[in-house]
Amino acid sequence: MNLGHHVESYRFWDIVTQWARETLQHEIVVARALAKGVVRDGLRAQSVDPKWTNKGTFELRGLPLVGYVAKDGLLPIFIRSSALQHLRDIVDNATTPDAQILFEEFITKQDFYAWLTQARLHPPSFWFEAGELQAG
Repeated sequence: MNLGHHVESYRFWDIVTQWARETLQHEIVVARALAKGVVRDGLRAQSVDPKWTNKGTFELRGLPLVGYVAKDGLLPIFIRSSALQHLRDIVDNATTPDAQILFEEFITKQDFYAWLTQARLHPPSFWFEAGELQAG
């Protein structure tokens, strides 16, 4: 069994790297697909994991966060404004994806699988095992 199958969330760029390696595609192609997923399709990328924040305290560390919903009826995401702007620039202006700007953003396994299903994409084996795919 691949240990990656037990990981509940990956950073945005870790998904880019591993999925690009698995599909033999350039990282920029994969990053653009994920950026489009976040900006237009409702893939939930987050900058802050609520599991790791203390109730009543929320440290911004000088990085303003914004709430964003790609489509009506979806749950909002909370992402650094600079990261959202960069993702929008990737999608709208064909800006080259920058791993440093997207370093803190992460995607949960559940949110990723929901997006893959909606987009009719085959789940990558670095994160999902065959039996899990049929059950999901």
